[in-house]
Amino acid sequence: MIREEFYPKYPNEPQHQLYINGESLPYKFKLESSGDISVRSKTEKRAYSHGSTLTGDGYIDGKTIKLTFHISGTNQDDYNAKVNDLYAKLYATDYKLSVGNETYWNVAGLSKIKSKFIEGYQFMKADVTASLLLSDPFRYGSLHEELIDVDVPAKELEFKINNTGSVMTPLVFTFIPSATMNDITVKHVETGKSMRIADTLLTNPATLTVDTKAGTVRRDTYNAINFFSGQFLTAEAGENTYKLTCAVGKVKINWTDRWLV
Repeated sequence: MIREEFYPKYPNEPQHQLYINGESLPYKFKLESSGDISVRSKTEKRAYSHGSTLTGDGYIDGKTIKLTFHISGTNQDDYNAKVNDLYAKLYATDYKLSVGNETYWNVAGLSKIKSKFIEGYQFMKADVTASLLLSDPFRYGSLHEELIDVDVPAKELEFKINNTGSVMTPLVFTFIPSATMNDITVKHVETGKSMRIADTLLTNPATLTVDTKAGTVRRDTYNAINFFSGQFLTAEAGENTYKLTCAVGKVKINWTDRWLV
């Protein structure tokens, strides 16, 4: 619960609480910035020609978001206790930061903290601004799951995934054979990309997981990347169509919607 005695009100302050890993922070705050992005692209001059050529992989760098808190204590000991509690929470690594506990950012760690006493209230009141590093620049939403029952051997069985985020998102495929599932192909209609896993040892009760963000292929805990060919598939923003070819069993697909801002 937000405790009003910790600080005065900010103009236009958010009406939601701030959460770290689902635990609410008892401080009001201002989110100074969260929408800046930097794309790994640039232009190079063309030789013997007008204009330039776009180069770079086009991916987005990690970014920094800033939060400002106002800390107010009844005395110096109370002030120090509150400041140290806040610093300890922000100094953690690899945590989820959420406004309203709905969508979240993955915070890699703390870059810096600046603290300035309010004039006339040294060791009693201060504005604290924290710069948090996001090695993953996106804001994330809910985890989704699609389960496909393959009752008969599938030949380009069509299924759809609706990515309600604003940007491409990776997928996690889990293949669960009823008996043996030794030749699997998945095609993404919109991009024309496909992946194939030809693992003769994928036999019940083993399962095979393809994590397209991490770029890993595992049969249970065994590294099965040598049985993989093609490209790691993703879901574009909006509706996506895939075609599945495999033996009888189940196929589970997990993904998390994500946004640039």
